[in-house]
Amino acid sequence: MVWFIEQLQKENLRDVVRMVKASILNISPRFYNQVQLTAWAEGVNNHPYIHQRFLTAYSLVAKDADHNVIGFASLVGAHIDFLYVAADRQGEGVATQLLSLLEEQAKKDAVRVLTTEASAVARPFFQKRGYAIKKEQVKWIRGISIKNVQMFKKVHK
Repeated sequence: MVWFIEQLQKENLRDVVRMVKASILNISPRFYNQVQLTAWAEGVNNHPYIHQRFLTAYSLVAKDADHNVIGFASLVGAHIDFLYVAADRQGEGVATQLLSLLEEQAKKDAVRVLTTEASAVARPFFQKRGYAIKKEQVKWIRGISIKNVQMFKKVHK
């Protein structure tokens, strides 16, 4: 499958939010129940706060040949804030390429250690790419508990 990656533009914000929410809602129920997925997805909405959060970060968008948003990733300082791929495009290498570009940017910024908070479904993806678990934790989103893990990777020596 063909895709390309570019920096986030303001006109892509609504499509990015739509893709991220759909990606969350398509996570297998073996990882999180429907109440958790709904709360998580509702935490990402077309609100000026989330738009500003995306626009002030180093944010990348993956698009298919028809310019549909199929992936999104953002880096805030030394923290990978978002990394999502459309449910029907997972397993094609989009997330791997997005992560590589975030890591390259972190190295340019002289970041020594990258951090992220990975969901149960994303944990193996990050581990395969050299990220280690710092600690498991429970996040509260809209009054609903959701388990994830804090992870890190040394990227600059």
